[in-house]
This record gives sequence, structure tokens and C-alpha cells, in this order.
Amino acid sequence: MTPDTAFPMTRSRVWPSLALLLLLMVPLSAYPQTTLTGAIQFSTNSIGAFYDGQIWNTLGGDYWWDLWLARNPDATSPVNGPSDAQAGIAIPLESGNAYKYYIFSEPSGTFSFVGLNLFFDGNNSAPGISVFGAVNSPNFAPSASTSLTLQGTSVAGAGSASYSSGGVVVVLSGFDWNTAATPPGDVCQGLAFTPLPGDVADFFGSFTLQVWPAAALSLSQASGSPGTRVTLTGSGFAPTETVEIYGGHIGAPPLFATTTADASGSFTVAAREPQHPYGPMDVYAVGVTSHKLGAATLSVTPVMAMNPASGAPGGATTAYGLGFGAGETVDIYWNNPRQLLGTATANVEGTGDLTIAIPANASPGIEAVIGVGQTTRAIGLGEITVQ
Repeated sequence: MTPDTAFPMTRSRVWPSLALLLLLMVPLSAYPQTTLTGAIQFSTNSIGAFYDGQIWNTLGGDYWWDLWLARNPDATSPVNGPSDAQAGIAIPLESGNAYKYYIFSEPSGTFSFVGLNLFFDGNNSAPGISVFGAVNSPNFAPSASTSLTLQGTSVAGAGSASYSSGGVVVVLSGFDWNTAATPPGDVCQGLAFTPLPGDVADFFGSFTLQVWPAAALSLSQASGSPGTRVTLTGSGFAPTETVEIYGGHIGAPPLFATTTADASGSFTVAAREPQHPYGPMDVYAVGVTSHKLGAATLSVTPVMAMNPASGAPGGATTAYGLGFGAGETVDIYWNNPRQLLGTATANVEGTGDLTIAIPANASPGIEAVIGVGQTTRAIGLGEITVQ
């Protein structure tokens, strides 16, 4: 299968004719690659867990609706279908290329969030990539919540938007899903699109995969709150090249760190965890010269920061919540005696703040302030010194 595009890592030099001939004689399997063998899309709640029973997949002969893939928005170049028996996919993904697929499915119900699981190399029981996002939005995040196999049975989400195998790293760099509309209408399999044949409005969207030659990246810890100092270690990069490290999406803020590989192509760098909502955060290290990529996952946990960090009973301070769920309400409590001080609303980065009054009956010394996310149920702790 020809890739949709080749991104900058693809070689651009003009090969001598003999070298080109020898290159063309090398079988495709000799190049680093992996194979996309399944995709399932489903309705979720606001933290990415399967919810409300809406399922579409690339598996024929089962109870669920089919998920159709095409190489173009009007689906005149379909990947699978048009019959249920042809719902399966097996797409080679080669290092150095980008692949964009438009997706369509049978309309059913109304929901606000949607999840996508991708499966690789014939392992259709454990998702290699799991993400979710709001309908009609290009923003998505990794999901480790209760998810689905290709067959639609319960399984934990991959908690990552990347998958590593066979010397390559596949990164989901784009995903969106839109409510049923005309256009595009029933653009995919108009003659055999069951159970509602004919020109009906479809759900539609797309996902984009970038395939990178693999390097290695590891983190000094598996979880942490925004602002935590984390040590990142990488290897397999080009000697002395600049390496850019991102928390979240490649090329987009926040930039975790920038460093330089040593003569062996390795690095160790310490940096503070950037702001990010609660849950898994993909961390990517990209070699600026080699275009090699290392991937790791950090689980973001909440914390409460106080400013000022001390005050007298009856005085005011501001509680800053970091690492909560995007857009969720956070209840803020004084620990002793336990009492609700108020609520804050987190932004898309999981950050919110509230000016609070130190209780008049607070005892002198160090006291805890507690934030509880009302959607994620995540708990963040902070400290303040009562004078």
C-alpha cells in the first residue's frame, strides 16, 4: 500500500541508477515496518471509559456496526468493504511515512465523547494505541480507562497514542470524529451499507499516523504531578544531534526539554514535568537530524499549590490545582477540621485556582489543603503553614 505522504525524514538525495536498481530489488519486508490490523471506535464518558454501547469496528461477522476506512474524504478510494465480509484491514506502515485515513460509520444515538483503539501485527485483543476526545473536536488524549478489544470485549486501554514494534514507532498525530451530517452523507458503501442502505447521513472523521525509526527513551519515574523534576534518558540517536522532548503531541507545546546527544547518541537530562491534564501523557524525544523517535508514558497526577504558602487564620490565600481532569470541577477542602472551602473549574490543561480563606479555627502549624476532582475522583494535596 502506498503511503499518503512522506514526512521530512524521507531521504531526498538522488540515487545513482545502479543504487536505485539495487534498492528496488530489496523486498518491502526488509524495511522497518509494522502492520495496522484493526480499529474500533466507541462512545466514552468524559474520562475515556467505554460508555453507552455505541461501537464500530473493522471486524466482519459480528454484532457491531462496521467502521469504514478510505484514503480520501469522499471515500472513492476505500480501504475496506463494501461488504461486511470485507471489513477487516491489514495495512503495512513503513518507517519514514505518514498515513491519513478518513473514517465513516453507521449513525446511531447521540454522545459527547468517542474513543479509538488501534491494533497491530495481528494482536487484536490488546490495543496498541488508545485515545479519546470530544465529538466535533480535533483534541484527543491517551486513554488507560476501561476500553475494548477489536471484538468488543472489555480490556484496559493502552494509555498511549504511540506503538513501538519492529524498529519503528507509530504515533497517532491526528484524530477527530464528527456528528452525522450530509455532506458527506453515505459516501462509503452506498450499495451495501447495512443496516441502513441508501443516502443517509454518516458519522465521519479521520486519523493520521506517522511512522518513525525507533530510538529509546526512559523516565526516572512512572508518575508525577506538573512541576515534578523528572530525569529522561535516551539512546540510539545520532551522535551530537539536538534532541527535542515533548510532553503530549510532537511539535506542539509544551516542550518538555531540549538537549544534545553525546558521541554515542545518548543523553540524560532532568526537566520539570509540564502542565497536562490528569491521566497518561505521551513523552516523545525527537532527533532533529536523524528523525529518530523515542517514546515513553508518564502518568500525570494532581497536586495543590498554595500562594502564599503561609498565613494567619482568617487570612486569604490562593489554591492552585494542577493535573486534574480537563474541564472538571474540583472541590477544595481544608483538612483539619475537614470543611469545604469552595470549588474551582479546571481548564483544558487540568489547571484551576480558587482564592480561599484560612479557617478561623485553624490550628498553628502545617495544614493540608485537598482538591478532589468530581469527574476523575483524583485527589491532589497541598500544604500551608498556619501562623
